[in-house]
Amino acid sequence: MYALHKLLWDIRRDGAVKARYVEEPDAVLDEYGIEGDWRHLMKTLDFKALYERGINPYLLYFCAIQLQVDRAEYYARIRGEVN
Repeated sequence: MYALHKLLWDIRRDGAVKARYVEEPDAVLDEYGIEGDWRHLMKTLDFKALYERGINPYLLYFCAIQLQVDRAEYYARIRGEVN
């Protein structure tokens, strides 16, 4: 879980990490050692499932903003209204 929190933080704070994640998410996920369900949830940006599994909501929200997820869409996803 720490590695995923670190990735979310880095996407928010480091434009180079964000750009690389957008272009080649698998490579970035590999670098952070994110595997299994965590990897799938991050690739699909399943914010609801990530939140329910204990990911920090502050980090999720600001990562979503950096990844150009509209605020209304983020809230719909976190409520489970949109996948």
